[in-house]
Amino acid sequence: MKKFFGLGKGLGSLIPASRMVKPESLKENVFYVEVNKIKPNAEQPRRDFDEKGIEELAKSIKKYGVLQPLLVSKVETETLRGLDVSYNLIAGERRWRASKIAGLPHVPVIIRDDFEEKKTRLEVALVENLQRKDLNPVEEAEAYERLAKDFGLTQKEIAEKVSKSREVVANAIRLLNLPQDMRQAVRTEKISRAHARALLAFADEKKQREMYNQILAGGISSREVEGIASAVKSSKPVAKKENKFIELEKNLGETLAAPVLIKAASGSGRIIIKFANLEELNKIAKSIID
Repeated sequence: MKKFFGLGKGLGSLIPASRMVKPESLKENVFYVEVNKIKPNAEQPRRDFDEKGIEELAKSIKKYGVLQPLLVSKVETETLRGLDVSYNLIAGERRWRASKIAGLPHVPVIIRDDFEEKKTRLEVALVENLQRKDLNPVEEAEAYERLAKDFGLTQKEIAEKVSKSREVVANAIRLLNLPQDMRQAVRTEKISRAHARALLAFADEKKQREMYNQILAGGISSREVEGIASAVKSSKPVAKKENKFIELEKNLGETLAAPVLIKAASGSGRIIIKFANLEELNKIAKSIID
């Protein structure tokens, strides 16, 4: 491990001594450590990494290097050969992964030994990801739930730690009440956070499933879903799609392995088939042609 430089060095020439903070609270040294000695953060709330994005970051790192140090804690283990030193990654997993792809033997790190508690490592990783908007809504909800269940924090305490309102935290956690396939759709951005929150308004699972299929087919906005849910709750009549179309949508969707929405009006209409990428489009086209 090679010491690189100290942040805050030479501040005495810029700030009068009477106004300076104690050096111990200001100084954070940056070191270069071996990439292979760093282990990923077991408390990392982020589970889904954009491989293409990491490869692009790797290209940038090859050209410019790692511009922002990783945050790690030191782990010392007694072995037969002596003291073995490794590092637990607290923040910067995308940079670490990209550095490995780029073939860097060493990366710059800041070592913080006061981040050894699981709760602290989770908090720091969560805050960093939220600041960078790196978490999808489900990962964010799962992290909040862990802070609440595993570490006994209230929603208010969580909100204070991540600089959000208690309502935002509460609404995020509610997303975990959705069925597994709907949570996965939010995780993979097939449906938006707004759509997911609108689906939570349905107490009837069958109606929720019907709305979900329409959202996947791209035929209904989150506001429309909320309006339907509100009307159902207040027992107001809602314009219903003919049963034959609901059944036909289901059958077509199963045949094509894709969300299908039928919109009909006065003897005419259109069929909407949603696909996520060219591979899915090719499969749909093959099913229709064959």
